[in-house]
Amino acid sequence: MYDQSLKLGTWAALLTLIAICMISSGTQFNGTIYHLGEKEVQVTVPVNGSQLNITLSEKTENMTLYDEMGKNVTFNSSYQFHRGDHIYSLTFERPIKGSLIYTGHLQGQQFILPIRDHEPVRIILPEGFTTGERSLGIARPTPDEFVEHDSGSILTWNNTTQIPYIEVNYYRRSAPQALMIILAILAITGLVLLAQYYISIRKLKAARMEVENEKNRKDK
Repeated sequence: MYDQSLKLGTWAALLTLIAICMISSGTQFNGTIYHLGEKEVQVTVPVNGSQLNITLSEKTENMTLYDEMGKNVTFNSSYQFHRGDHIYSLTFERPIKGSLIYTGHLQGQQFILPIRDHEPVRIILPEGFTTGERSLGIARPTPDEFVEHDSGSILTWNNTTQIPYIEVNYYRRSAPQALMIILAILAITGLVLLAQYYISIRKLKAARMEVENEKNRKDK
């Protein structure tokens, strides 16, 4: 019962992911999708054939294959670690047109993706996050498409042939307003301190003039 619920939940997440991608482009995206969460990234790889080779920077244990009808498909896999890369060779029980889904770890509000296969890439930021404000975080290189969506900002690179890696630094949508408030408070504090400084200087000058006037009266 638990396994069935888990599969249904995974498939529901996949449907949501595909729906978001179709909203952004009007058609199903034919490339790899990276859906960023708070601590994990869910990767959706398009599949069209009877086998697939994947090279990753970190090891993953939870690959799931779906056909175009959304049915779970079994497959055989072999794994090897070579020069820092985790290499998976997947063989399917039949030719498949669908998607392979796996997850990876994510830390902080920065995502760096080495480009190994020169195919379209789409990155979906966590809900409530965005990018593009230079003082807070931007995407490098600049994406070909950028769509703000309630379920997460969507960045797309259609041509990655000249891209060695993609780096996305992102932040909460409320961060620019919070930064403006902080800067305003600092500016007001600075003005208050400056005013107090000038008031203190004037008081010191007045006190000095009073002392000098008193001295002059005594000299007379």
